[in-house]
Amino acid sequence: MEGRVTIIGLGCVGCSIGLALREKEPDLEIMGHDVDGGNARLAKRMGAVSKTHWNLPAAVEGAGLVILALPIQAVKDTLEVLGEHLADGATVTDTASLKTPVIEWAEESLPDRVHFISGVPVPGPMVEGGTDLVGPESARADLFDGGVYCITPSPRTHKEASSTLVELAEALGSSPLFIDPAEHDGLYAGVGDLASVISLALIRATLGTPGWAEMRKVAGVDFVAMTSTAAINPEDRLGTLLLNRENLLRRLDMFMEELRSLRGWLREPDRESLEESFAQAAEDRARWINERIEGTWEEMPGGTEITGPGEAISRMLVGNLFRRRPIIDDEEE
Repeated sequence: MEGRVTIIGLGCVGCSIGLALREKEPDLEIMGHDVDGGNARLAKRMGAVSKTHWNLPAAVEGAGLVILALPIQAVKDTLEVLGEHLADGATVTDTASLKTPVIEWAEESLPDRVHFISGVPVPGPMVEGGTDLVGPESARADLFDGGVYCITPSPRTHKEASSTLVELAEALGSSPLFIDPAEHDGLYAGVGDLASVISLALIRATLGTPGWAEMRKVAGVDFVAMTSTAAINPEDRLGTLLLNRENLLRRLDMFMEELRSLRGWLREPDRESLEESFAQAAEDRARWINERIEGTWEEMPGGTEITGPGEAISRMLVGNLFRRRPIIDDEEE
């Protein structure tokens, strides 16, 4: 990776990217910017960036790659002011949880002389569940090592931007995963947004309710893990819930159906159905954990196909391009 890289947003994700890049390429110039001066100073002391600048336009001056490691609403606001200050031919990317709205904002705000490609890195399997990944103090150079880096190009994405993001993913130790933006957001509703609302519902159903005065004394690590999702970055999580609400509503319907089944088995009671459900859940989770550790994603268990919006694109991209670089033509578009 050559030239100056600017990371806007020096929390856990931004600093982890900076640490990984500087570990791999110590001479790479990395400029950092954060509206929180404390984050910027800590990022510099940690060595996540070469230098920082409090002024956003000055921070992106001359940068060949600009990474927006920001909450989703901050991505929108930043894109609106960045355009005129970016170098010709610069590549801009983001790490926000949703892709479709970010791509729309970029197309509205950025000039044609710069390239935008959306993506999001997923922490690797060595990161334990429930780990607090907030703030620069939680950053680590291997945060994304062994994980996947979702790359979500749009029809307007330039081939150079795709190549740049693949290079970034590989520098972080991640495997590039090309996926349709709408498909990504549909998938995230199940593994991100749904987890947030379940966590929120659990908090509302327990904290402050009758019996909580004593219940709180026996609440342990399971309860901490289950409720942490709603407590971390609540404003950002609310933003993704509202932007992705149609996908989330479909997942909520599926979840509520499962709850109704479980309630029925408990009410009867139906011990056999409950035992089978726990056994199947344990088996399915163990398979997924192993797949995550080994990186064996090429085939779905039992030959199951991916269904839903973007099905054909998902089969094409997920099935054939995972863990491989995209084929880039030498001809100009």
